[in-house]
Amino acid sequence: MDFLLENEARFFRLGSYDPIELAGMIATEALTLGSAKVLIQSDGEWLTVTAEQDWLHDREQAFSAITPFPQAGANSMLAEILAVAFSTGVTTATQEGAKLIKGDSTMPTPEIDRSAGRSVSFMLRRSSPPVH
Repeated sequence: MDFLLENEARFFRLGSYDPIELAGMIATEALTLGSAKVLIQSDGEWLTVTAEQDWLHDREQAFSAITPFPQAGANSMLAEILAVAFSTGVTTATQEGAKLIKGDSTMPTPEIDRSAGRSVSFMLRRSSPPVH
């Protein structure tokens, strides 16, 4: 996690945590890994990326470690770890249920299709000030 925090500018085009850009990264992953329908929703506090299939099937480590994403090219990684590093709260849900990854027990409020393959939600608010 320290590496991510110390190298924030490497991961975001404007050099600092951008939750909207991050939602786009996660949505792109879902499409690249085979989802045909991906939706990004905002409720003002949370952004939620939902797809009809579980693009992280067998890749749960994406929330706890830098995980290679070779389908996107050399040196690519799955972006969920960036949500954990920079956002105040992160949750994920599959048909098996919802899981709090980071934060308190607050869950996002957008209507999430429980029949979807996977959703990943993260708070717009960052968890800590930028490291300089």
